[in-house]
Amino acid sequence: MSPCISIAASSLGVEQGNRLESQYLAPVLRKLDGALYEGVLTSGENARECLTRVVLVATGGTEDTIISLAKKTKLLYLLYIEEYNSLPAVIEAVGYLKNNGKDVSVAKLEGTQQIQELLEKLGRIEKTYEKIRVARLGLIGGISPWLVYSKVEPETLHKRLGAGLVEVPLEELVKTYNSVSEVEVPREIIENALEVKIPVSEIQKAYRLYLAIKQVIAEKSLDGLTIKCFDIIKELDTTACLALSLLNTMGFPVACEGDVPLLVSMVLGEWSTGQPVFMANPAIISGDSVLFAHCTAPLISSYSLMTHFESGRGVGIMVKFPVGEKVTVYRVNPNLETLRIFTGTILESPWSNRHCRTQVKVKLSQPRVILDRSFGNHYALVLGDHTEELSGVARLLGLNLETY
Repeated sequence: MSPCISIAASSLGVEQGNRLESQYLAPVLRKLDGALYEGVLTSGENARECLTRVVLVATGGTEDTIISLAKKTKLLYLLYIEEYNSLPAVIEAVGYLKNNGKDVSVAKLEGTQQIQELLEKLGRIEKTYEKIRVARLGLIGGISPWLVYSKVEPETLHKRLGAGLVEVPLEELVKTYNSVSEVEVPREIIENALEVKIPVSEIQKAYRLYLAIKQVIAEKSLDGLTIKCFDIIKELDTTACLALSLLNTMGFPVACEGDVPLLVSMVLGEWSTGQPVFMANPAIISGDSVLFAHCTAPLISSYSLMTHFESGRGVGIMVKFPVGEKVTVYRVNPNLETLRIFTGTILESPWSNRHCRTQVKVKLSQPRVILDRSFGNHYALVLGDHTEELSGVARLLGLNLETY
């Protein structure tokens, strides 16, 4: 499916609706083939059922049309103008909709760029919703024993989101790893690093594991996976950090430690935003900031290659996150009922040998929520403010929302 878009006008205001179409929609629709334009509507009676819909409210007297369109839409966005009684109609309709349990997003119509960006976002939101309903998520080696809370039953995953959990024995990955030969690490992985603090032979082993994981992904037709990575160290004397970093950099969601709820979070984030996601531990909560750290960050900025933090072996990734950038920090709870979203600002990307290799200090509102109302010990981070995309997917999936 694709986002629907229409203009709501009163029977006396069709001419104004046509002016809005010419001024705002014609340039956008020429660029976006996917959006389903329904024209200037004076009634929602014959409108189609849509997952997502954008309505430009051209005039007053459109309350019934807005309400009718809302009933045929799971995710509704209203854009109003500051003339022709557009805003009063929106205020009245929104009051009715919210009083009757229908969520709706409202904004002032600013221009064609705003409409284009909104339709592109809604397109990603719809694709994420449709894809998660049939997704095959891999669990390689099981769940790490210290994740006493961050786990979900396969039946719950399927019931809540539609996705299936594909369990892959660690032995199968080990066998695939041993079958991979003649490993040649792409030159750019080493040459683009600021520092390389480990032998090339260690990078070769880690890259060999990356190739083995890619083979398992292809054989099992996986859409994302999480891996019991510490057992890999014992079995193969290397780490999965480089593999996970490379896969997430390419937009394929992969989580550590067999954490399925966090994998679900990464899936929702990477698919709805089109951006790589970083899985991290909240290592320090102090005042209005949190230090997040892990060894598997996607290569979104300058990076160094060093050992894995806890084991001192294999490859760990140290990425310098851009200071001053907006960032979205989020995760679903283990029963897959609530999505928690923080928006914050990166204060620094420090270094300490007492934490995992990539370290990001983020200013957040009410960060104590992470501790006081725990959802688990991992969070997902994505550059930029992506509250709208994540909230949209959550609303389509029927998840509760917490935003900070």
